[in-house]
Amino acid sequence: MLMHEKELGLQRHWFEAKLASEMPKISVVAKVKEGKGDFVIVDARDRASYDKEHLPGAISMPLGEVDEEFGYLDPSKVHVTYCWNAT
Repeated sequence: MLMHEKELGLQRHWFEAKLASEMPKISVVAKVKEGKGDFVIVDARDRASYDKEHLPGAISMPLGEVDEEFGYLDPSKVHVTYCWNAT
């Protein structure tokens, strides 16, 4: 099934925007290990999991609280989020 040119353009724009806003996981891990992260790490898991263990320097902001807490993040900083992931 062929897509219309407009649909292809919209998809291309979406993927370009997505890639421009993502940071490769390997880069984040390396910076965290080196203690050189120039970003704020946001742990989106539940608070009990955060309390049990989290990345050094991470702040807790469970997904269910993002709408309420988002305004407290410094807009001049880059924020890297993480949650449960099998990779």
